[in-house]
Amino acid sequence: MRGLARALALAQAWQRVARHVVVLLAALGAVAPALHAQQEIDWSRRPVLLLTMGQGDEVFEKFGHNAIVVWDDTFGQPLVYNWGMFDFDQPNFIGRFLTGDTRYWMEPVTMEQTLRQYRALNRTVSVQELQLTPSQSQRLVRTLAENALEANRYYRYDYYRDNCSTRARDAIDAVTGGVLGVAMRAQPGQGSYRWHTRRLLAYSTPLYLGSQLVLGVDSDALLTGWEEAFLPASLAASVRRIELPAAEGLPVRPLAVDRGTLYTATRAAEPAGVAPRIGIAVVIGVLLGAVLLGAVRLGRRSAALAMIVWAVLCSAVGSVLLLAWFATRHVYMSDNPSVAVLNPAWLLAAVAAVSVWRRGAPRGLRHALRWLLLMAVIGTAGAVLRGHAVSAIEIAAAVLPGHAAIVYAADRYRRESAGPQP
Repeated sequence: MRGLARALALAQAWQRVARHVVVLLAALGAVAPALHAQQEIDWSRRPVLLLTMGQGDEVFEKFGHNAIVVWDDTFGQPLVYNWGMFDFDQPNFIGRFLTGDTRYWMEPVTMEQTLRQYRALNRTVSVQELQLTPSQSQRLVRTLAENALEANRYYRYDYYRDNCSTRARDAIDAVTGGVLGVAMRAQPGQGSYRWHTRRLLAYSTPLYLGSQLVLGVDSDALLTGWEEAFLPASLAASVRRIELPAAEGLPVRPLAVDRGTLYTATRAAEPAGVAPRIGIAVVIGVLLGAVLLGAVRLGRRSAALAMIVWAVLCSAVGSVLLLAWFATRHVYMSDNPSVAVLNPAWLLAAVAAVSVWRRGAPRGLRHALRWLLLMAVIGTAGAVLRGHAVSAIEIAAAVLPGHAAIVYAADRYRRESAGPQP
């Protein structure tokens, strides 16, 4: 019996050992891609790397991310300089975001932390080596270290003009003596800020249509390669095409050389293009119009309630658009054609609703609502003629049927005479 007990104890011990081995192997398997990738980089040469991260799940991760990696002698390891740091718990974060005064900062983190984070987020991480001269590399290291100081690290984030990608672009351009800027400004970009926003938010119809609603006409301007570098993937593609002149014993060479992928995400690649959502907008508009029309035909009071709801909704959205245009630092929300379709003047529909509830809409209010509908149509036509056809038609298709239903309600329950009703 004692022998059997010893055998059982030994078997249990081996089971525990085997379990630990399995856990260890699983852990090694999880980090193996990152470890292997780091071993392929010869850090003894003190390379300067551009990391490019692919899409994630969150809306603010759909545009990608990037950072610059340099060897830090003080820490004895590579540091990833990342300009994309922000905190939802910052004081007044929502207020700053709404007014276009969002505060981001730059912070160095270790290569190991970075790879662990993006692997956990299932975001592809690719790497390119910048073929800078020794003096350029040293200058970039000093520039990054100075930028990371408490007095220098914070900046006002702008999603198109000043973000993690444009900051990396500007740092590289500065140490190359403007070579990057000259070449990228001469390159045509693909599409516009609006086009890229539509493309990268096409996975969500509400986000897609919402972005089209708030963007102004300046977002439709065609981009240069320099401007398109607000997207990390575009910057990564550009630096591969640009050549550096011979200097410090180095020949003419590409600015960047591909060093492979540190982690490949198990998600679909980002879309290369985008189809207009006019059909979906028409369906939304027809459904909204049908609901309002149904309420109108139920009777005077239901018509009045429908008019009030629509008036509050349209005027509230229009007020937000006007505030974004005139009272915030969101540059690309100014000169917005959507204001012709949705604006505070639609509160007149609520005034007309009160009249409909009591005695019927008077002629003056009915004419005013017709003019609002006409101005929405004219504004849409003007935007189309100015070259903003897709977004203008999408917004109009989703909203104009509702406007038409409200005008119909006022005409259906109009005041027949100026005198008091018996």
